[in-house]
Amino acid sequence: MIDYDSLLKKIPKVKKILDNGSNTNLYHYTKPEKLLSILESGTIRFSNALYLNDKEEVTYSYRLIVNLIDEMPMLNKDLFGKIKEHFYKKYKNIVDGNDSFLNKYEYYTISFSTDSDNLTLWNNYSKGQTYTGYNIGFCKKDLIADMEKQGFHSVYGNIIYSHDTQVTILKLIFEKWNREFEKHLKLKQTRKNIEKQQDILFELTDILSIISLFFKNPYFKDEKEYRIIFISHFSPGTYKQTKIFEKNGLFIPYIEYRFLKRTVSSINIGPTLDENIFYTSTCRMLANFGYEKKTINRSRIPLRY
Repeated sequence: MIDYDSLLKKIPKVKKILDNGSNTNLYHYTKPEKLLSILESGTIRFSNALYLNDKEEVTYSYRLIVNLIDEMPMLNKDLFGKIKEHFYKKYKNIVDGNDSFLNKYEYYTISFSTDSDNLTLWNNYSKGQTYTGYNIGFCKKDLIADMEKQGFHSVYGNIIYSHDTQVTILKLIFEKWNREFEKHLKLKQTRKNIEKQQDILFELTDILSIISLFFKNPYFKDEKEYRIIFISHFSPGTYKQTKIFEKNGLFIPYIEYRFLKRTVSSINIGPTLDENIFYTSTCRMLANFGYEKKTINRSRIPLRY
């Protein structure tokens, strides 16, 4: 298994951009029926990142990587020619519907927001004026610590929406691994040194693969997304380790994570005209599953009607 945290530590500026280490709450937005299922089962899903809501979201970073390589002629042509070919092929496979995605590594993600009362996200999970959305607040520090204990060795951080920041991050990564590669090219080309050059290629491919999942089009910046990513290692015949759910006609692989009740900090109710009955209904439901001591908040966003 690749130690992505160790790779990120090689570029501390990037690691700090993703997460500065502060302990905050994270909010998982969901529909009422999904909230009921989550609290009743005590589980949330890491969903396969390849089947996120918007295909452009997956390919956005790959195009950015390929285009930036073309804009940096000082990079080693051998190393970055292979990187460019790799990510262009991944981009084409997604766009063209090629089945060569069945690789040994798959990336599974849970999405949160750092905003507990976000109108953009409420609109995504509400229906009409009386059908409200919800979110579950989690203590970030406790949640991630518990995931680690359960074997979910995750990479986590804020989604980066700024194009300039995305380019800065990629340049830091490119330049770091380019220096390493060039240094070993100048040494005597022993078998060990050639293997080290290959390792640098693999490391660069791995760090770009994971960092690409934290880039989104600036259009989505209002969501203030925070993402926890679990990298799952598969070998032939082991895909049954995952479960499958259907959404909008897509069959989406997922892995269940059973969370501790103590990691839940609050339940938040979206804007609705009938807020009193939604509040009492939510209180009663939470008592049924042992969450009666959790804070319940109502949205402060006024409805227009």
